[in-house]
Amino acid sequence: MSMIACDTPSHPIGDPRSALDEPAWQAVCKTAAEHAQRGCGLAWEHWVTLFSSEIDMQVSRLPEDQRAHALEIAAQEWDYATPAERQETQDWLAENGCCSHGITLGCCPAGCGSY
Repeated sequence: MSMIACDTPSHPIGDPRSALDEPAWQAVCKTAAEHAQRGCGLAWEHWVTLFSSEIDMQVSRLPEDQRAHALEIAAQEWDYATPAERQETQDWLAENGCCSHGITLGCCPAGCGSY
């Protein structure tokens, strides 16, 4: 993925302080959401993990000063979860008899916790 930036008089492209190109970033988020949807098995917790992991990878390619705004958009519009939030969810799932996909142990089609 190339740098997502806007060309403005105050911050021309190539300027490390370029503003985030929101439509381009939203397209990145939409693609990540579609990929997560295809791989999640309709388990919400797993979708969030897949989507958020992809967003983490994509946002790492942005200039540092654009990352917070990009993550804010991903959280507001697509339910991005931070690594700490994802770990908290995984801890809760484990404590409550669910696999990492968010499905009751013994019921996951991926075989998680099968008896």
